[in-house]
Amino acid sequence: MKFNTNPPAGGEKEIYDFWQKENLFRATPTSFKKAYSLLIPPPNLTGELHLGHAMQHSILDAISRFKRMQGYDVLLLPGVDHAGILFEATFDRELAKKNLSKEKLGRDEWLKRAWKFKEEVYNSVSASWKIMGLSADWSREVFTLDLGPQKAVFNEFKTYYERGLIYKGPYIVQWCPKCNTAIEDVELEYKERKEELYFVCYKIQGTKDEYIEVATTRPETIFADSGIAIYPNHPKFKKYIGKKAQIPLSPIISDFVPIFEDSRVEKKFGTGALKVTPGHDILDYQIGKDHDLKIRQVVDKKGRMTELAGEKLKSLKVNRAREKVIEILKNNNALASVKPYKHSVAICERCKSVVEPLISEEWFVKVDALAKGAIKAINAGKIKFLPKNYAKILVDWLSDIHDWCISRSLWWGHRIPVWYPSARSARSGQVADIQVSLESPGPGWIQDEQVLDTWFSSGIWPLSTLGWPDAKTKNLMLKKYFPWDFEITAPEIKYLWIARMIMISVYFIGDIPFKEMFFHGMLRDLQGRKFSKSLGNGIEPTYLIDKWSVDATRMALYTYSIPGRDGRVSREILDERGKNFRNFATKLQNISKFVLDLAPEPVHFAGVSTTHLSPKHKDDKWIFDELNQTIKNVTHHLKKIELHLATEEIYEFVWH
Repeated sequence: MKFNTNPPAGGEKEIYDFWQKENLFRATPTSFKKAYSLLIPPPNLTGELHLGHAMQHSILDAISRFKRMQGYDVLLLPGVDHAGILFEATFDRELAKKNLSKEKLGRDEWLKRAWKFKEEVYNSVSASWKIMGLSADWSREVFTLDLGPQKAVFNEFKTYYERGLIYKGPYIVQWCPKCNTAIEDVELEYKERKEELYFVCYKIQGTKDEYIEVATTRPETIFADSGIAIYPNHPKFKKYIGKKAQIPLSPIISDFVPIFEDSRVEKKFGTGALKVTPGHDILDYQIGKDHDLKIRQVVDKKGRMTELAGEKLKSLKVNRAREKVIEILKNNNALASVKPYKHSVAICERCKSVVEPLISEEWFVKVDALAKGAIKAINAGKIKFLPKNYAKILVDWLSDIHDWCISRSLWWGHRIPVWYPSARSARSGQVADIQVSLESPGPGWIQDEQVLDTWFSSGIWPLSTLGWPDAKTKNLMLKKYFPWDFEITAPEIKYLWIARMIMISVYFIGDIPFKEMFFHGMLRDLQGRKFSKSLGNGIEPTYLIDKWSVDATRMALYTYSIPGRDGRVSREILDERGKNFRNFATKLQNISKFVLDLAPEPVHFAGVSTTHLSPKHKDDKWIFDELNQTIKNVTHHLKKIELHLATEEIYEFVWH
């Protein structure tokens, strides 16, 4: 078949359509060939193709094609994540343009329209992948809300519940007051802000003028303090251990709280003494549990002060309440000093609001048992990490993991498969007589309103994409392609996705989810910042593709594919590399035309090997030696996932 090969595009779309028509990317579970499987990290349903996706897909595709050349039955499996809170936010914005909202539509109509919107967006996401020439098995494409993943997610939830690992109760969560839901760490962004650090004096009980000084950026939460912790052997404050200090917000509150040592207190922050507020800080919550402290809440889910702050401050927004609290501290001679302080503040990725750690009644998974299995597998060296140091990073995180909040106050996602016997018990959240089921147990039963955290379904992705929970002996896909040979991701989600995939896979089937885990570096702007719409510094891969071609774009990205190492780029730098590799592709094209024009008859390349050729001239021998050495070097680099070096070898051989 002949193609239009005019540069720069070189008939790429036409060629790709031909590949698909011929089913050249399909895996064959019944084949006797040895399997090699690669699982594509599912991009968010809302996401357009960005440089990170382009980097991942280019790396995955290069490895897939290399393994096919080596004779493997390759499965490169694509899929898309339903994106939970991000998709819901995007869809709500679309509704707002039509003067519609969740409240006006109701859940059923909202979901009906959401699914229709999903189809429009989904087609765009899949098309973006194909633009990159990804040699994926599209016949097995999976969406996290498909029936297969639904079955897997339900089995996961039901198993946890039956084994006593799922519970509903109060726990500290990251709460977005604007989105009105608990959110996961990966749904947070951190923004550096210049604020104030307030040094507050707490009077020691039974003394006339002895105080312990504490630094805080959040004086409005002093109402909910339950203790003061100091680092071990504090030279100034250790004499107060076992005593109590008075909350300096008289006349609203003047309770006494205990003073104790705790090794988790940062020695270099403030004075080395920490006000412990278990209801509004995750570390404080853990310290509070260990020291049996009272949990009080002074900021509610709407980001306003509760009754604990007194009549005059009740219902005030946090920033306004902070001003009032500072006035009270000054009046009580309890504000020692105020210093400028630069620190990172957690904000919601969806709405950019400052999140509020607080206690909420949510569904949780006890993860200790899951984490131990994952740690054991990692320490045993069952997974090859690139770079190697990520094994220790994951183990350290898993060793200090806290219970996983899996409920979200959203409508888009896997609805929690819990049913209450009456509307009253559903409203109160009573779990005594609940049933766990995908379908209603019968008339009068009410399903839990919340949906599962997106990462609940993403964590089981290596299994659900291959038909789990069907038994491995009956499931040909699972039997042949699991564990996955290769997985790739950006470092930023190593804990939330990679760690959970390992935990869940080891827990449910006693095996690792993948044999090799590749963490590619992040592409950043010249100032070292992540690319984002808010900064306006993004570079769309489609820009490079349209200008320089897919092949040139991919080769340019390979030069940045060093494991764990970030790359700083600009439009100008990528344009320069794109141009160089476009010219390189043209060079290859011209070489091919020259050779084919000299051929006396049609050339068939199948099975051709340079090792069986006998050069007659010394120049021929030299070029064959160079070619064989290049093939050897490139093969070595591809096996080690050193695509940047493989690219360099090919470029140098052809160009010089």
